[in-house]
Amino acid sequence: SNAAWSCADPGVQFDTTINDWHTCPESGRINGPNPCSEYRFLDDTACNLARINLLYCFDKNRGAFEIDDYIHTIRLWTIALEISVLMAQFPSKPISRLSYETRTLGLGYCNLGSVLMHMGIPYDDPRGYAVCGALTSIMTGESYKTSAELSSILGPFKKYEKNKKHMLRVMRNHRRAAYNAPAEEYEGLAITPVGIDPKKCPKDLLEASRSAWDQAVMQGEEH
Repeated sequence: SNAAWSCADPGVQFDTTINDWHTCPESGRINGPNPCSEYRFLDDTACNLARINLLYCFDKNRGAFEIDDYIHTIRLWTIALEISVLMAQFPSKPISRLSYETRTLGLGYCNLGSVLMHMGIPYDDPRGYAVCGALTSIMTGESYKTSAELSSILGPFKKYEKNKKHMLRVMRNHRRAAYNAPAEEYEGLAITPVGIDPKKCPKDLLEASRSAWDQAVMQGEEH
């Protein structure tokens, strides 16, 4: 803890919650994140990172998201990152091998604060939380949906079958959060997540979020 504080890179986690949402617990638990905390998964794994500039998908004249553009960008980056697993150079053979067997991808976004300012929404505001939740939900759901589509042709990653029931449970819980489901509907969670508030979220973002997870869960169960 002191080392994390002194270098201003606090790689800490809420251990119960992180492992409740772990997609591959049969292959080992999540013991901690990297120092910047954007990656947390099995020991001796790594992922290639990419991020989407949200401002490029925001129509400043209309004050609204170009959702189709956003989804198209997510799908392209997911495919590019999947290809990059084979091209990446890793610091050790164990990391190289396990990263190949789990095929972890790191997709994120930037400029959320700028987007909220263009929308006239304060950072610390329930509307901001809803927009952030929906954008993150769309990104994650569309990425998993694209992964399932790739899996229908290439087959799932090597460690999938061993972790199948856990991964599908986590996917269903993500979908429930998009629908702001009541606490009793979640599976295997110690702490109930904060869902997307449908009263605060723009309708188009909410619908895109739910659609992404409907398809991600359906195609994930199939492929």
